[in-house]
Amino acid sequence: MTEEIREKIADAQMVLVGIGKELEERFHGMEQDAGYVRLRAQAHEGEQRDVLEQYLRLAWLKDHPDERKKEAYEALAVLLSGKNCFVVTLCTDDAVFGAGLDEGRIVAPCGGFRKLQCANPQCPSLQEISAGQEAEIFSDSSLWEKPLEQLRQGAALSEMEFPRCPVCGHLLAFNQITTPGYLEKGYLPQWKKYQKWLQGTLNHRLCILELGAGMEYPSVIRFPFERVAFFNQKSELIRVHGRLYQMTAELKDRGTPIQADPVEFLLE
Repeated sequence: MTEEIREKIADAQMVLVGIGKELEERFHGMEQDAGYVRLRAQAHEGEQRDVLEQYLRLAWLKDHPDERKKEAYEALAVLLSGKNCFVVTLCTDDAVFGAGLDEGRIVAPCGGFRKLQCANPQCPSLQEISAGQEAEIFSDSSLWEKPLEQLRQGAALSEMEFPRCPVCGHLLAFNQITTPGYLEKGYLPQWKKYQKWLQGTLNHRLCILELGAGMEYPSVIRFPFERVAFFNQKSELIRVHGRLYQMTAELKDRGTPIQADPVEFLLE
């Protein structure tokens, strides 16, 4: 990151950060791992295999941390220290949490590994949403810590005690966008907080920093960030992406396109 970019962020009254899929943790080598292959062979097709896959991914993230990305998030936390900021992330790996950022100023619309929901889209509790009721989100980490530890210790699938829905008895899955019947209520409280914060950015010196946000869910980061930058004449958009770094013509005078890997950008 150049000194000029650091100065832009330091000079801003408010900072909006968008984290895209280029910063998502990868699972290189997981499908060749002996433990992964063994457990997958024991799982039935359908909900059991889908939920097991989520647990395997979580275990892989914990056992194979990407130190460079961890350092990049820590560098971002230092960069934003003391700033009035908010972070929107599309990543479901939860790597942004625990890096030193203010977690009360982070929203993850695609979910992650911090909450559970029923994996059965036909569950009565999920169907009640249409009747004005709220389906349940489970935030107690003890629910998934035991099966995760059993998995990491090499237990057989039949020995593992996955949490189940108290309404229909189906397995609970992690509250992620890929889970059938994904419950958006898992992130909506933070989203409302973000929207309120965003309303307060108008007519303030706002620095908008996009990190690796391409065309995955562009209605969450890429397009809204461009609109915010367009309407706030005191704003500047810094777009960092390996391929899709281009800036719209309307923002060419208040936009800085940077073709770079966002991890390397933060660690420069």
